[in-house]
Amino acid sequence: MRTNSTSFALTVGMALIVLMLGFLGLSATGLVGFSADEDTQTEQPADKGSSIAPKDSTVVLASAKAKKLLTPSEEAAVVAGDALFKANCTQCHAVHEKVVGPALAGITERRPASWIVSWVHNPAKVIANGDAYAVKLFDDYGKQQMPSFSQLSEKDIKAIITWVESQEEEGVMIDDRGLYAEIHD
Repeated sequence: MRTNSTSFALTVGMALIVLMLGFLGLSATGLVGFSADEDTQTEQPADKGSSIAPKDSTVVLASAKAKKLLTPSEEAAVVAGDALFKANCTQCHAVHEKVVGPALAGITERRPASWIVSWVHNPAKVIANGDAYAVKLFDDYGKQQMPSFSQLSEKDIKAIITWVESQEEEGVMIDDRGLYAEIHD
């Protein structure tokens, strides 16, 4: 009898160890996990100064500094910008990595939106006018010129910019409709 109960205890113990190692492996890869913060966030009400995401259908951009609630028009711009970026820009650009053209993260820190609109509409004209930044981009990318996207309106280009800015953030928490997943570095 003693052998059977010892054997049973060892089998159960080994099974628990295997489960714990499996959970540890999944947790290390980020596929599964939990934290005490998650439980407290769902129980506390969100207020204006809170860093907790509201439970309604509001889009929240989360950065290390603060969370920014988007207006419905900004939310629409993010959604439209996502579609426009995928349809027109992904062949040559990514937000955080150089593809054929430069990474777009931080573009509004390097150039104002008005310059970006002019550049997207007609990069050859901006280069021909001698704009130092445009000429440097042209030279740095082997004199390979970006095609003109004159079919995009200023509103379309600004929507793409808004989407790029939303992707620059450390994390993006989007409403219960699941438009975007949370982004981690």
